Amino acid sequence: MPRIFEKPGDIDRPVIVKFHGAQGGKGYFIANSTKDFYDGIKDYPGDEKYVLQEYIVGVPMYTHYFYSPLTQELEIMSFDKRYESNADSIGRIAAQDQLDTDVRTSYTITGNIPLVIRESILPQVFEMGKNVVEKSKKLVGKGLYGPFCLEAIIDPNLNFYVFEISARIVAGTNPFINGSPYTWLRYNEPMSTGRRVCRDIKQAIESNRLDEVLG
Repeated sequence: MPRIFEKPGDIDRPVIVKFHGAQGGKGYFIANSTKDFYDGIKDYPGDEKYVLQEYIVGVPMYTHYFYSPLTQELEIMSFDKRYESNADSIGRIAAQDQLDTDVRTSYTITGNIPLVIRESILPQVFEMGKNVVEKSKKLVGKGLYGPFCLEAIIDPNLNFYVFEISARIVAGTNPFINGSPYTWLRYNEPMSTGRRVCRDIKQAIESNRLDEVLG
């Protein structure tokens, strides 16, 4: 996981300042030092709830999982990356033009892009999901089941840095209404995350195990 800094005075490397709440990345900014932080935070008066997270340079990778408590099987449903306002589009112009325009980078999410990852790192992705499920069982009752997402950055050495977990269906599954290459390999029929949830509920009803899939 990326390092979390307790206070602005501890910043000794690039950090991304993330405000609390489901705002889709709105207002996030990069600070390279304590001074950068205080210069940037001036534009957000009243926003005192934030996290200072180490900024990892790499490719954003969002893994959509499904864990069935009935079969105790972990599935990878799909992958996506987010298209983030001018944080992504600014790269379309020359570096000097970027400096001349003096645009403040915005990480507001505007869409989702489907991905297929390198096959060689699939075992690591499965291991990450499995570890989350197993740890959740030790922390909370039945543990985590159904759909969830690990939001990560992959660095040039193919190391994963997970910066967030979403214990729900995420927007990144929207491009996969008819399923992904991964669900086609497993089911050979259209299989969205929503349909996979319904199938587990139906199986639970038919086997008289409904209490196992309800919170």
